[in-house]
Amino acid sequence: MLDRRWVVEHLEEVKRNCAERGVRADVDRLAELENRRRDLRARWDACNRRANEIAKALAQCRDEAERQAKKEEGRRLREEAAETEREMSAVEAEADALLRMIPNLTHPEVPRGGEENAREIARGAAPLPHFDFPPLDHVQLAEKLDLIDFEAAARVTGHGFYFLKNEAVLLELALQRYALDVLLQDGFIPMTTPDLARNEVLEGIGFLPRGPETQIYSIENSDLSLIATAEIT
Repeated sequence: MLDRRWVVEHLEEVKRNCAERGVRADVDRLAELENRRRDLRARWDACNRRANEIAKALAQCRDEAERQAKKEEGRRLREEAAETEREMSAVEAEADALLRMIPNLTHPEVPRGGEENAREIARGAAPLPHFDFPPLDHVQLAEKLDLIDFEAAARVTGHGFYFLKNEAVLLELALQRYALDVLLQDGFIPMTTPDLARNEVLEGIGFLPRGPETQIYSIENSDLSLIATAEIT
């Protein structure tokens, strides 16, 4: 997610990015809430600072009437600080909910507009190879070498899925192990992680566990959801 302060300082850029990505987010309301949060934080700090000053002064106070007056002022300040903190928590909760609706900034090289503007093809400098025989694509090669089974997968899962077989499975596992070996040489620590994470963790890295646009399967009657990829946990 974007930083709240950064959003407030770059309102027009954030609004433009939301419009380009077709996202409806109340950026102005977020800015209003962030400014309110700062005011409340300043008031909360002032109340606590003054309450601490009064507490120190009480130790030196000998006049009973003055002591009672300071105690009353200290009580009032603590109540005001508590009320301010409650309001600040409510403001932060609303601001965080709005912030989660704001998308990350789009890379400058990403095409703007709808799908018709997004179909750009970038070709490398390497020349295309020429064969003296009809080349086969990866699906044809895999079927010819008995490395893939579409029919069985279609019966089990549906059209478009496949089972890898034989050497293709061994190759996939070998590539995974090769990648792991390379990372181990660079000091990475191998881990397997839980398949569930708290919703606040998912929200913090940009996933929406709840709502109509959710990308996550949530566990009913809990604050846990299934992770999509291991880097979440």
